[in-house]
Amino acid sequence: MATAPSGWDDAAARSPWGHVLQSSAWARVREAQGWRPEFVRVGDPLPLALVLWRDALPGRPIAYAPRGPIVAPDDAAGLRRALDALAALARERRAVFLKVDPELSPELAAAPLRDAGYRRSVQDVQPVLATLELSLEPDEDALLAGMEKDTRWSVRQAGKRAVEVREASDEAALRSLYELYALTGRRARFITRTWDYYRVMWRALLDAGFASLRMAYLAGTPVAGALVWRCGERVLYQTGATNEEGRRSYAAYGLLWDCILAAKRAGARRFDLGGIPVDTERKDDPMYGPYLFKRGFGGSVRRWVGAHDVVPSEALYRAYLLSEPLYTTALRVAGRLRR
Repeated sequence: MATAPSGWDDAAARSPWGHVLQSSAWARVREAQGWRPEFVRVGDPLPLALVLWRDALPGRPIAYAPRGPIVAPDDAAGLRRALDALAALARERRAVFLKVDPELSPELAAAPLRDAGYRRSVQDVQPVLATLELSLEPDEDALLAGMEKDTRWSVRQAGKRAVEVREASDEAALRSLYELYALTGRRARFITRTWDYYRVMWRALLDAGFASLRMAYLAGTPVAGALVWRCGERVLYQTGATNEEGRRSYAAYGLLWDCILAAKRAGARRFDLGGIPVDTERKDDPMYGPYLFKRGFGGSVRRWVGAHDVVPSEALYRAYLLSEPLYTTALRVAGRLRR
């Protein structure tokens, strides 16, 4: 099993610009799923990148730095050094491609990526290209006052309807979250994987201290759940799910508000509400409904530059792009069969 260098998580996941997907815990999760993690340090302590490798075509790997490289947003020179180092590594390993998707704005990262030889990828592994970010600097009363009126009313309704929210980490709570998430996936028509897949992933991040789980209960029955990640100075609302009873009782509102308060009390400076449409005027976007829910809590829109690939071999890259959709189709078929 790959071992992270000393101090890796402090820089890659706990520094102000860190991300859980660059942590040693995530490396272990992906290694158990067949990827080969490599910890690439370009500077000390930053920039750096966890790079995941997997054989794709005979003798030729693909590589992915999830939400990497990690670099301070004001360090343009460091970003360029990191991108150059990863591009050189891709050429050295004769990779089909190496993909990066740093959480940096297009204004900061588009030109350095282009100058370093990367191209906009046709595959965004992380579907979130825009988010709402809420400052946790105001006090709790100010955060509540900053909500839209209807959202503030809905948060209070959850309490009036006896919704109880509490932190949990046992297997029963994880299983309840999965069942709610699978139900939400069927309702919203997105791909969900097996219980074993999520159990291993969620457990690893909970045990490493990079995630926390909060569940909402009505008369002792779980009706909504939320898994949040601690990424540097912010908390990320990563997975949320609810059933019909939870929706009728406004449990999702009370639960998200509880997550925000817990993040503030734990010392986080920002709360990331998760994915929203890149174009918030597009009502036909599948993320528009969740956006309306999240928007009510406040926050400012942030947009990411998206996934970019460095491509040592154009012919192999095109061959991979032709073959990869078969895998995605197989996932969708498997999901329909499970339902």
